[in-house]
Amino acid sequence: MSIAPDTRIAIRPQTPVLAPADLEKWLTDRVAFHLHRPAREIDPTTPLADYGIDSVAAIGICGEIEERHLLAVPPTLAYDFPTVRAIAGHLAELLAVGDTGAAS
Repeated sequence: MSIAPDTRIAIRPQTPVLAPADLEKWLTDRVAFHLHRPAREIDPTTPLADYGIDSVAAIGICGEIEERHLLAVPPTLAYDFPTVRAIAGHLAELLAVGDTGAAS
């Protein structure tokens, strides 16, 4: 059996739903990268504004969230949820809803 040359197969990568603590660690690493700091210096309960996060970094983090977790988030995410812990909790809720197919 051969596949016609114009046939395209779309493969959507599977992203495991992470626990809030795993999301928090991943997000801490990404925030540290954008702030040019070691991850151990990022306290998940400290507002990102206290670290001097700018809009370019905030949007970059949003893009990484969208790419890694296949989840559309607003560019204001870091302002709406001002700490790593708050963002991770919000993402965990969104991912759990997507995983169960439930609507809020």
